[in-house]
Amino acid sequence: MRRARIGAVIGMVGALIAAPSASAAPTATTISIHIVFGNPATETFTTTGGLLCLSGTAISDPFFQTFGGRQNRGNFTFHLVKTLTCDDDSGTFKLLVDAASTRTGTVGNFAAGRGTDDYVGIHGGGHLVGTGFNGGLDDFYTGMVTIAP
Repeated sequence: MRRARIGAVIGMVGALIAAPSASAAPTATTISIHIVFGNPATETFTTTGGLLCLSGTAISDPFFQTFGGRQNRGNFTFHLVKTLTCDDDSGTFKLLVDAASTRTGTVGNFAAGRGTDDYVGIHGGGHLVGTGFNGGLDDFYTGMVTIAP
């Protein structure tokens, strides 16, 4: 009887060790978005880290909010949602962005979510630094992202 219990315990421990994890470990990820202002603006992105597709297009939702400090004077903050669509047809995901303007671009934070296809269950977030150039902005997002099964 005792040997049967020990064998059952060893079997359960072995099954737990061999089973895949219910949640994937977060992956260090970067997303670079190159924005050229215009009507309409064009946005392309690339990623590193291996969890997301390598490249695609981005679009900022048409409605977002900006605030300019006291009586709209001062440092402007903005809050928007970007939808990123992968070039390899693996799906889409969204970035919720909260940032502030600086003399040279933007700084802020982001959260990832609302994925489709390969990116259902995506979540995570991190920091954003944007650098302006004549006619556009290069945004560099760094953070930890995971895709839950």
